[in-house]
Amino acid sequence: MTAHGDRVLMFAVRPPVVLKYLGQVLLVFAALSCVPLAAALVLGKSAFALRLGILVAVTLVLSLPLSRLPTPRQIQWNEALCVTALAFLLTPLAMSAVLAADGIPLLDAWFEAVSGVTTTGLSTLGTVDGLSPLFLFTRAWTQWYGGLGIAVLSVALIMRHHASSPRLLESSGETATAETAGTHARRVFAVYLALTLAGVLLVWALQGDLFVAATHTLTAVSTGGFAVFDDSLAEMSVAPRAAVTLLCLLGAVSLPLYYHARRDGFPVLLRDPELRALVVALLAVSGAVGLLLHLEGGLSWGAALGHGLLLGASDQTTAGFRSLDVATLAPATQLILIFAMFTGGCSGSTAGGVKLVRVLVLLRLTQLALRRTAAPARAVLRSHLGGERLEQDVIANALLLMGLWVLVVTVSWFPFLLYGYDPLRSLFEVVSATSTVGLSTGITGPGLEAPLKVLLGLDMLFGRVEIVALLVVLYPPTWLGRRRRNQ
Repeated sequence: MTAHGDRVLMFAVRPPVVLKYLGQVLLVFAALSCVPLAAALVLGKSAFALRLGILVAVTLVLSLPLSRLPTPRQIQWNEALCVTALAFLLTPLAMSAVLAADGIPLLDAWFEAVSGVTTTGLSTLGTVDGLSPLFLFTRAWTQWYGGLGIAVLSVALIMRHHASSPRLLESSGETATAETAGTHARRVFAVYLALTLAGVLLVWALQGDLFVAATHTLTAVSTGGFAVFDDSLAEMSVAPRAAVTLLCLLGAVSLPLYYHARRDGFPVLLRDPELRALVVALLAVSGAVGLLLHLEGGLSWGAALGHGLLLGASDQTTAGFRSLDVATLAPATQLILIFAMFTGGCSGSTAGGVKLVRVLVLLRLTQLALRRTAAPARAVLRSHLGGERLEQDVIANALLLMGLWVLVVTVSWFPFLLYGYDPLRSLFEVVSATSTVGLSTGITGPGLEAPLKVLLGLDMLFGRVEIVALLVVLYPPTWLGRRRRNQ
């Protein structure tokens, strides 16, 4: 079909539809912002409370009329992607004014907000000493609701089984029908909440500090990685450090899988190819990092394997916690971590990266190509994953996302080279941002040039919405062209 023929089949987004569902998403954002607002009022932090109060009030004034716009019969795919992308663009902008109440520059406040909402964990502040506990809690809270996604929360709490719900879930990486969308979203939210509450109790029992337990649990189950210590988890003892690492792993597992395992039994977990791949990747990365820490870092076997397991698990799950300074690691170790950040965790989880399922699709295609060399010319060979046949659209989407991811990383890497940064360290930084990991070789900090801060912020946003959603917002035909009627 020609390009002109494609345009005949295309429909631009309907602004009232985008605004309606964006209004509903922002209503949930306003409700979520009431949690740190209540904390600010209890702690008597008037400046913080005032900014949060203004944020909630303005959001409600803007979103309530929008949410009451006429309800369309269905929502287009580009409209759903625009709603999700705009939500991730607007919420950090709104939160940056709040975080700036602690006296940090507005650009750094925006960077922290983006890093929070995208569950990345990179920070330009250099140190958390002198920052208020309320700031640290609010930052962790943004990672918690950013991990599940405000669109998923909107379906779970407001939209339920509306015909538009599946599209919004799909734009956030979930899959459901119109009849099951609300139930699916509520189940995912229930699993997420249960993991959070259990994590707080576990880390609290081991650490003995409720604030430390709550903040680290919020950022662990969301695979976000913000810590309340400058040295991340290095200041924790072994037991709470292991508990936080476990929570990162649990957050990187597909959340719907927990419900299926509860309903159908434990063997469901063993049959899931992506979960098996996560375990294998985690053990391989942890073992390789531990071996290099022993051979090149001079650590004892016990210490090397302990640090290797934490770094491997935190890196593979894209949580971004650490127990060692990444800048001191050998280049070979950093390369292993870069590859782990690229692959990431499971689809339907809070983890970032390209997702292991897409790596498995690529491996299946490679296997198919090798099989074709030994098969008759007219033989029909098909690839399967997890007992299901891989359809062409699934394969195309996986390859497209991986190609776009590599393109974004490459384009973002060159400005760091032009500024004179070390090639490997700057590549590590860009991959960490785009995969929403948060580990840093020391480049990201107060002294980082402003254009590069903005660039890393955009990388985090691209990585969180899996690139396509932001490209749809920036694509002119998304907004210009013929539109369906609002039905």
